Amino acid sequence: STITCASSSGTMSVSRCQLFEAGFHSSNLHLKDDTCNGTIQNGRLIFRFDNDDHLCGTVLKSNGTHLIYENGIFNDVDTQRGIISRERDLQLHFSCVYSLTQAVSMNVQINALESRLRKKHPGRGLYNVTMIPYQDADFHFPLTTNSKGTIDMEIDDRFYVEVRTEGVDQHQISTVIDSCWATPDTNANNPIHWDLIISECPNPADGTVKLIQNGVSTVARFSFKMFTFTNSDEIYLHCNIHLCLLSSNSCTAPCNLHHKLHKREVLFHDSAALSMGPLVLSQEHVVTGAAIQRNGSSD
Repeated sequence: STITCASSSGTMSVSRCQLFEAGFHSSNLHLKDDTCNGTIQNGRLIFRFDNDDHLCGTVLKSNGTHLIYENGIFNDVDTQRGIISRERDLQLHFSCVYSLTQAVSMNVQINALESRLRKKHPGRGLYNVTMIPYQDADFHFPLTTNSKGTIDMEIDDRFYVEVRTEGVDQHQISTVIDSCWATPDTNANNPIHWDLIISECPNPADGTVKLIQNGVSTVARFSFKMFTFTNSDEIYLHCNIHLCLLSSNSCTAPCNLHHKLHKREVLFHDSAALSMGPLVLSQEHVVTGAAIQRNGSSD
């Protein structure tokens, strides 16, 4: 058998000849929803489901480390059996599993400043996470790099960031920014850093950070005013994110007016780390900034 997973859809194909030799006729086979039969292509019986209009009994589950779409291939059996039966019963279960921890660093020698994460495992799901800077509050115009592969920013200008997850079911999954921080170089673990988002809430020490949306859809957005580190005119941005099942009703943190931080149990936690930069302060401005010592991880 062969399994293919993509976003919130999946296919499973089995050899028609092997099924026939095992005593199963293709016309009697279906997914959990017995109206979802397979189609024959190149000697294989192919079954397909998706979350749009062809769910076919697929169940979405989470186990704390993975997001799992489950279904199976079954055969029709005679419900009017007598005392005994020699009719074979087929239950071929399959699943699409979205695996969890990944990390990515951006290659700044590209035209558009965009950090992208992409991962695929054989028989497992595929999704992309991108972090893109914008120049406007409506998120219509992405910022692009100059000939040096950098973005020039004015100090105190507002900088807009979007983190988008593609290839997952947007009706059931949301993107949650856990933390974001800036460093003066590409090293995300640099002890010299400035926190922007901590535990899904704006850093209370930086009143310019605005968490525009987080945990409500596959797109998360925030903004902050441009700054610089002492003795450096470059800034690199890093974020940790996780995916959350909207059905859990725990995808948004209760950040109150005082920016108190909250820890919440998350049933499904698919994490990723993204980085992008450099952002360069325009030279006509005086370089000022702040830095703190980083203790432990960025979470």
